[in-house]
Amino acid sequence: MKIRSISLAAALACVASSSFALTPAQIDASTVQLWINGATAPTASVYGGIRKLCVDANSNGAPDDLHVYLEKSVTTAADAAPGKSAAGKFAAYACTMGPAAGADLEGKKTVVYHTFDVGSFEAYTPHLFLAGEVNPSVSGSVKRLKNIAATTGNTCALTAFATQDPTYLACGSLAVTVAPNASVNAVPTLPVGGVSDTEYTLNQLNLGVIKSLADIGSEVSTNVAQGFGLAVSYPLYVAMQQSQGITSPACAATGSGAAITAVNTTPACQPNVSRQKYSSLVGGGAADKDAGLLASTLAGSPLQVERRVGTSGTQSSSNAFFLNAPCATGLATGALTPDGSNSVGSTVYDFVTIRSNNGSGDVKANITAASNANAYAIGVLSLENAAAGTEKFAFTKLNSVSPTADAKQRQTAIDGDYEFWYELVAFTAATAPAEGAGLLTGLATVLGDPSVTDLRGLFATPLSGFANVDFPTQVSKGFKAGNACSVSTQ
Repeated sequence: MKIRSISLAAALACVASSSFALTPAQIDASTVQLWINGATAPTASVYGGIRKLCVDANSNGAPDDLHVYLEKSVTTAADAAPGKSAAGKFAAYACTMGPAAGADLEGKKTVVYHTFDVGSFEAYTPHLFLAGEVNPSVSGSVKRLKNIAATTGNTCALTAFATQDPTYLACGSLAVTVAPNASVNAVPTLPVGGVSDTEYTLNQLNLGVIKSLADIGSEVSTNVAQGFGLAVSYPLYVAMQQSQGITSPACAATGSGAAITAVNTTPACQPNVSRQKYSSLVGGGAADKDAGLLASTLAGSPLQVERRVGTSGTQSSSNAFFLNAPCATGLATGALTPDGSNSVGSTVYDFVTIRSNNGSGDVKANITAASNANAYAIGVLSLENAAAGTEKFAFTKLNSVSPTADAKQRQTAIDGDYEFWYELVAFTAATAPAEGAGLLTGLATVLGDPSVTDLRGLFATPLSGFANVDFPTQVSKGFKAGNACSVSTQ
């Protein structure tokens, strides 16, 4: 998946980027406005992909005129980025698009609204609703960022933080009743598609949806893999270290109890969770379980498991990896029933409380809250995440393999030693205009090209057309060929 050369560069090289600035006041009737939604786990990666689609006339690696808009206000620069839990679940990106976004978008001022609210399946649900699907997981209302160009009720404020791109905060969100878009230049009422952690079929089987993918659009494997890991609160991390004999002074945390401000996450200091133990916590009825399953010194102590709702691709990935669900259903059986609820809320099993969360940001926020309360919490997060700003969570080893042995949190998966990863898919709705289809095609392309996008927690598979021997830190040896229920092969 190679990206063609930037033909627009020469034409724009002598034009100051400020003339293309896409502040709220400069979004006008000629601006293309698109909306994507879906997976919450790869939010930062999608943002990184959009950056690569914007014009970079001087080839300095940064978009000429990209402005980022976030739902909430934050107090630190590290939190002022899409995907950070404090920044909210809704964003927008406004820039002049380059050639990688397709012929229908190249050279056009474009706003891309991005919803990462309740998970992967929300990429499909608006279109399922319009197609007549009757299922409790399918809603005719989807939230997105408010109109960033509105002349009234616009609370967006440009932050003074030194962020990667000019960023507006406190833009707010609203519920939108899904309906066909009035035009490609109007504020959108229907997404053009989005990104999912796993393919449609896995979500369809998990949720009991009747409509087929062909009823609403199409999807393609991006041949991009995303790693997942077990994230825990700081007090649980320390307790697991002590229980597993990791007592070297070099591995000690900074602070203690609710006052822990940092833990040592180097592989030598990282505690381990076995696949069997976490499967026991989250599947087939979590009765007679407590935090002692993860650290013997915590026997009888309460444990909070932070899972995701049923529409989440992260949850689908967790179900498939730890519970073999829905992969081992049918006559063969073998799948365990996921504990907890597919809807937001908590279910108590003796000393284990399983809380279902809409987004990855909620999981991070709740594990952070547990750290601040000297409590024990664990949950699945994608490996694109790393605690920053006010966040307090840390990844553990899984089956004695560290997922975070390198700064990009992916090398052990690339080498075939760490197995908890799945391949992203890009969904394009049948109703998407040419501009929307081009955006999603371009996004899939830049995510899959290791020479263009190099993002934490993500890596290309050999089916992307790139070889591990050429990109040993960015292309894996194994692949699943777009089938989440398949074991990876080389």
